[in-house]
Amino acid sequence: MKRAVGPPWTLSIRARLTLWYTAALAVLLVVMTLATYGMLTRTTQADADGYLTEAADEVAASLQLALSTVPRTIASDTAAARWAAGRTLDNHRFRDIGVALFRARTATPDDASRLLLLAVDTTSTATREFGGAAGWLLASKSPTRALTLMDTDVTTLGPHRERVVSMPVTTRRGTFVVALSQSTERHEATLQRVREAMYIGVPLALLLAMLGGLLLAAASLRPVEAMRLTAERIGARTLHERLPVSPAADELSRLSQTFNALLDRVEDAFEQRRRFIADASHELRTPVSIVIGESELALTTDRSPDAYRTALGVIHGEARRLALIVGDLFLLARSDAAEQTLVPTNLFLEELVGDCIDAMGTIALAKQITLCFSPESEVPYTGDEAMLRRVVVNLLDNAIKYTPSGGTVTAQAEPQSGGGAVIRVSDSGAGIAPEHQMRIFERFYRVQHTTPRTGLPDATGAGLGLPIAAWVAKAHGGSLVLAHSDAQGSVFELRLPPYRLQLG
Repeated sequence: MKRAVGPPWTLSIRARLTLWYTAALAVLLVVMTLATYGMLTRTTQADADGYLTEAADEVAASLQLALSTVPRTIASDTAAARWAAGRTLDNHRFRDIGVALFRARTATPDDASRLLLLAVDTTSTATREFGGAAGWLLASKSPTRALTLMDTDVTTLGPHRERVVSMPVTTRRGTFVVALSQSTERHEATLQRVREAMYIGVPLALLLAMLGGLLLAAASLRPVEAMRLTAERIGARTLHERLPVSPAADELSRLSQTFNALLDRVEDAFEQRRRFIADASHELRTPVSIVIGESELALTTDRSPDAYRTALGVIHGEARRLALIVGDLFLLARSDAAEQTLVPTNLFLEELVGDCIDAMGTIALAKQITLCFSPESEVPYTGDEAMLRRVVVNLLDNAIKYTPSGGTVTAQAEPQSGGGAVIRVSDSGAGIAPEHQMRIFERFYRVQHTTPRTGLPDATGAGLGLPIAAWVAKAHGGSLVLAHSDAQGSVFELRLPPYRLQLG
């Protein structure tokens, strides 16, 4: 079997599933990583700012206490402020935080000279890296802004990458500004390590996810591959094989069950077609053999005119039978291909049944069988008159054929509510055995009687009458059923709803 090959760039389903899974995971990881990094940056910065603010509060409180305990020997406010500032710095010495204390001047020509630097903590590494007193004078924008706004100012000053918190303090001796600074290098180093971990972790996670996706897709699609291999082996001679069904009740299990059900129907159709061809060949071979035999015998031997006439009669009868079989086969073939169309007309079913009773009267009389039909009411209907007549004639012919002499065949036509109708044909024959009742509508199927049936001739039909009648009923949207059959007789019902053309 030649396998269809797609374009060389077409990816397999496993690869596409893996790529989609990896792409979706990559987007999710990037979004979560960026969100986590942003939250970590804000959280660590807020914690650092909170720590500096709390330290500034402590320094401000210590400054206020020192200003309230200035010795009386210090007369000038400037000297008192410097003494309090020095006392405050002596009480608060941080290893990594620089402290500067400013005093607001009352009368200044411009903003640049509004603050007087009182003291700087020169012992901390932060102050030394910041440039000491000179650095604080150059970076006095934050204390100036805090003094202007009279509120805490938090900012980052470059190029030293220092985080500065400036807090104004109002006392009886004037307004002061407490400024604390801390290097952001540790914070930035922490974020750098986090970034490096993300740069390594995210690609590694995607790589592992891709490998896991490939393995998962391969495991998930393994039943599909098994089904493909099995389906590739199935042909006209191996229709009995079925796709493997997963024990788990998942989508693939339901898919394989659906395909197996389809294979069941295909196998049934193949078997029915094979049996149909075999039976059709058998049915056609018999009359053809008779025609050939009679014609060869007539051509090879000298016979009397009566013998020739008899041979021609046999040939003519078999030819008519052959024509009927071919016509039935053609009708069934057209019905299977949905090419046989019906011609609906308005008619009265009780009249149609009555005409069929009259047509079958001679045959029934020859067998001494009584035909009974008493129409009780009009039964209007819209359908194909020729096809419906064929169904009724077939039912009457079968009933007469399988009813012994002296029996009775009864036909009825009854209207149904909503516009439908029922045609019922019953006989007083010996009935149909239960093992045959389910198969009487199969093509070429004929009941083989194993017990003597007194007064009944052998069945000479091809076994196509009931299948054709059943198709006509279905084409009208109805059905032909064996309603009852036992030792007292059989009852067939042609159930016709309001006409709806249903071919196929």
